[in-house]
Amino acid sequence: GRVIGRGAMGEVYEATRAGTDEPAAVKLLHAHVLAQPDLVERFVREARIVASLTAANVVRVLDVSPRDAPVPWLAMERLTGHDLADHLREHKRMGVKSVLTMLRQVGLGLDAARVAGVVHRDLKPRNLFLSSRGDLWKILDFGVARISGEQTLTVDQIVGTPNYMAPEQANGAAVTHRTDLFALGVIAYRALTGRPAFEGEATAEILFKVVHAMPPRPSDLAPLPADVDLVLAIALAKNAADRFDSAAELAQALDAAARGRLAAPLRAQAERLLARLPWGAV
Repeated sequence: GRVIGRGAMGEVYEATRAGTDEPAAVKLLHAHVLAQPDLVERFVREARIVASLTAANVVRVLDVSPRDAPVPWLAMERLTGHDLADHLREHKRMGVKSVLTMLRQVGLGLDAARVAGVVHRDLKPRNLFLSSRGDLWKILDFGVARISGEQTLTVDQIVGTPNYMAPEQANGAAVTHRTDLFALGVIAYRALTGRPAFEGEATAEILFKVVHAMPPRPSDLAPLPADVDLVLAIALAKNAADRFDSAAELAQALDAAARGRLAAPLRAQAERLLARLPWGAV
């Protein structure tokens, strides 16, 4: 069928499953990528990773090609709806209630990845999809995911999307589940304020800000309660140990902040973080 998605490594085609006519989406590599064994192996890893995650909030794999297939492929459920990037391009911002729903659902997918020892490493609006079937958020594209205990295929390289990278990722240091939670915090900042947290003219400038600077105070950009500023300060903490340990914790804190009931320990933690590194200028 027609192309329904395109990226640097390949394309996704609309398809149906032979014999059952079940709708599917088939991911294929670009011809020039097939000549690069490391990229082909990364694709095979992605298929294996996603197939191992059975959470409802991760795109479901229908079938994968054999390891010796001349043209590797990954068949997934065909989703209808839109990704978060398109939604924010059209609407600019989301309300706190909608962001909470997204955080909770995406968090369930991240929980499943964490149990499997997988760090996504490229969580961003384009990789979060709201399926029109059941209004369910799903995580897409594990192409640069890191498996705990497995040698990475991108040694000495920074992988991911600069605007959504965690500081440790930008520094080429070890990544953990809190690396994905930082990206989720950046996504929440973007959705609530209508502005990217970290941007610049060049990749180096963006990465410098990710590592060394805080974005503008959220409530200076959108009508948000002051306590929401404190929750996002924890979500965007430079040190992974200072962040929330799960998306559920982040969502719970954001919900409390929106109702003016942020717990005192979280308030104190955020204030300590902001005393060391305050919000930037608008």
